[in-house]
Amino acid sequence: MSLIDDYWDLEDNVSALEAVRKSDHGREFEIYRSLIAKGRVLLPYLTTDGIAFGPSRFLGYKGNTVAKHAEREHRDGRETTPRIRQVLAKEFGYTTWNTPDDVAEDHFVRFCSSLSVTPDNASRTFWITPEVGDWLADHSANEQDTISDKTGSDASLEDSVRNDKSLPETTRKSIIKSRVGQGLFRRRVLQAYGNCMITRLAEHRLLIASHIKPWRDCCHDPNECLNPDNALLLSPTWDALFDKGFLSFSDEGQLLLSTRLSKKARRALGIQDLSVALTKGQASYMRHHRSMHGFEDSV
Repeated sequence: MSLIDDYWDLEDNVSALEAVRKSDHGREFEIYRSLIAKGRVLLPYLTTDGIAFGPSRFLGYKGNTVAKHAEREHRDGRETTPRIRQVLAKEFGYTTWNTPDDVAEDHFVRFCSSLSVTPDNASRTFWITPEVGDWLADHSANEQDTISDKTGSDASLEDSVRNDKSLPETTRKSIIKSRVGQGLFRRRVLQAYGNCMITRLAEHRLLIASHIKPWRDCCHDPNECLNPDNALLLSPTWDALFDKGFLSFSDEGQLLLSTRLSKKARRALGIQDLSVALTKGQASYMRHHRSMHGFEDSV
């Protein structure tokens, strides 16, 4: 069989899985249950009754059915995974990588339980699309009552994003949520870094996912706006200092302090000379932050 060509082909295969899932009986349903339990690379998708999952090695072949899949059960996702990545990038406007995800894993285990199957004892990765990323953020116990102080008014920019028909609606929604450090953007940043890069605080409810290159300067480019490389994960005080330009970092991660921050404030905050580990991507975006807040002569 040939590989899928576009998102429509992917949706056709999801529909084929759903038809069998909803049948809830018969030989094809038993094949389906086994297929789900053995999944290693999975695409979560939303249904009328919650979230479901489709394996790469099924979804990546054009015009697939459970009966056809049973004839080539031995195939893995080495062909289908890169093709699905290409299709998702074309559909949503940025590259989506399949990665481990604790929240998606928890929902996958529950999904398997609803099918009365036990998932294989193996590591799994998931593609998190904008719609699913926002859904998972809303259905994660660890993400309730999270802090966000990004409440400034960017109404006109939000409207321009909403009306940007060059981007899919689900991507536009995720971009708008990312302005206040929420939704898919927050999940990707938490997944990438896990704790405050300065204090090492790992209580996710107390951490803020903040853009390095401000949202207003990247809101029409999902490759920048939803990219964890264009983000810091910080506790609230450090986030406020960074966001207002009282501090920045060199390419090597050395702390840079603004002359606008008084010695008294520095002592009260306990700020000391320190350095952090930046990714190459973060270092690249940090140049924009330094330029914007007048740190060019500090490096």
